[in-house]
Amino acid sequence: MLLTRKNVMSEDNEALVNRFHMDIFQKGDLAAADEILAPDFIWRNPSLPSELKHGPEGVKKIASAIIDAIPNRQITRDDTIVKGDKVMIRWTMTGTPKKEVLGIPPSDKPIKMIGFDLFHISGNKIVEIWQQFTIGNWS
Repeated sequence: MLLTRKNVMSEDNEALVNRFHMDIFQKGDLAAADEILAPDFIWRNPSLPSELKHGPEGVKKIASAIIDAIPNRQITRDDTIVKGDKVMIRWTMTGTPKKEVLGIPPSDKPIKMIGFDLFHISGNKIVEIWQQFTIGNWS
């Protein structure tokens, strides 16, 4: 296969957004937020408090809360679509909430979150994410 700049850019963008989910939220590497997110990053999700929607610091706070509340979380990337400076991921996160987080009460029963994230990348940084997710048992 002939590698063009477009193919390399698509692979770079996919790797970048993979770090958002797997490094920050799965592994708990909060420092990755400073590496991969633009300083003026915006998280467009209507269910998040507005003070957490801006910059790497907001992402670190959200990630810390999820990591603390759902220590056994498992994130899987179910589908990925890459087109230019946009990457869409359909993802699933499972785990048992030990503390309240994102309006989810603590429980001894596992939950499943299913979501879609549309990332916008510019200058090798994630500048914006549009996100929708739902939470349920999905048994």
